[in-house]
Amino acid sequence: MKKLNILLFPTRFYPAISGGDFLLERLGREFLRISKRSDLERLNLQEMNVKVLTSNAIDFGALRGNGRIIDTKHRYFSHYKNLDIYRYKSYHNSKNNSNRTQKQNLFEKLGYLTNLYVPEFASDLNPLIENGPILSELIDDLYFKRFEKKLPFIPQIIHCTYFPYLNILYSLLIARYFEIPACITPFLHFANIRYQNEVFYSILQEFDLIFACTNYEKQVLLSHGIKEKQIVVMPMGVDAQRFNQENYQEIFLKVYNPQKPLILFCGYKNFEKGALTLLKIIPYLDKKYKKCSIVFIGPSTTAFNYEMTNLKKIIKNVQIINISPENLAGMYDKKKIGVFQLADIYCMPSRSDAYGIAFLEAWATGTPVIAAKIPAMQEVVNEKKDGLLVEFDSIEELIQAISTLIENPSLRTEMGIAGQKKVLKNNNWTEIAVKTLQNYQEIIENHKKIKFRRKLK
Repeated sequence: MKKLNILLFPTRFYPAISGGDFLLERLGREFLRISKRSDLERLNLQEMNVKVLTSNAIDFGALRGNGRIIDTKHRYFSHYKNLDIYRYKSYHNSKNNSNRTQKQNLFEKLGYLTNLYVPEFASDLNPLIENGPILSELIDDLYFKRFEKKLPFIPQIIHCTYFPYLNILYSLLIARYFEIPACITPFLHFANIRYQNEVFYSILQEFDLIFACTNYEKQVLLSHGIKEKQIVVMPMGVDAQRFNQENYQEIFLKVYNPQKPLILFCGYKNFEKGALTLLKIIPYLDKKYKKCSIVFIGPSTTAFNYEMTNLKKIIKNVQIINISPENLAGMYDKKKIGVFQLADIYCMPSRSDAYGIAFLEAWATGTPVIAAKIPAMQEVVNEKKDGLLVEFDSIEELIQAISTLIENPSLRTEMGIAGQKKVLKNNNWTEIAVKTLQNYQEIIENHKKIKFRRKLK
């Protein structure tokens, strides 16, 4: 294989910030870097091209209703870090979304395409449609057979994220349209009821290759009828050098002036991610310690804002610092890196994580972590070596874990160093990208052989 043309189809794209969106953004950038280095020879390639397809949604609300979308005049609307992007408008955010006739016509086209390319799911589209995004222009491009006009090349493979949104069906339709293999990194969040519909798992069976973040995720896929030969375990990566190359602590200190010890949370500020549980323990920390800071980074929720407002009225010793993504310039904002470098403990006791990229970022700065005792995190965190595990939403266990690390600086240092060594060894983006490309090449060759056999018949 001399040339490799890749389509990446995340549900959203930068400035969206979830791990699933970030994975394909980071892989895409690494693919382009590899295409300019000797790694191409290692892969027996002469040329590699990458194109990103996505929705115009920034937050999850925009995927299925009103929410934040990226403006067409935004500096990163069509290009980001040398990646070429085509963003389809989410129908939910269109001015025409109340037109019933147009909506019915759109769903009929999607049903026709599904019946044509993935007929076994033509009668089970409602669960995916409810999650969105409904991309009317993409549906028309496929229906009227003009999709290739949107692309600078004919793709050889498509890789999408994430479960259980409608773009996983779009990716299958595109794959069948071009007769190419389809890959997915589903990011299964096992505790979320929306992930437990068997229709979604039956759709996964149609993908040629599924990248599972952990061995536990692989076992879940196998239990839902996915064949072992379809699954490859591939961890997330972290740019460890970005978190260690320069010291940005002073930048964060100058803006927020936090007290030490500093506990950091980075993720959606909801119940699933453990943010509300972390708020619940603040009164206990307030009584126990004379000084302490808890920094929350991420999109907020009504419940979080309500609880935090009430807490601030009664606490005396704990400083709460609340930061939203709008206050930061992306995944590598200097203030964000600075607070990761300053943190004494990274704490996200979430029951809704497939891997947890923020844990890798914490370890990259030598910070110990606290996570929820769920199967995926039991695989990612080496308990009592680089972090501690607690039962989800257990106030008692979370207080005990935080107190243990606050009161044992040498243990924090020991765990942080162990975590740092681990990510430097196992979570290098270049190696992950090379392995991903090798899997692409293998599945493309297998797909060609299957097509050849079909022609012979």
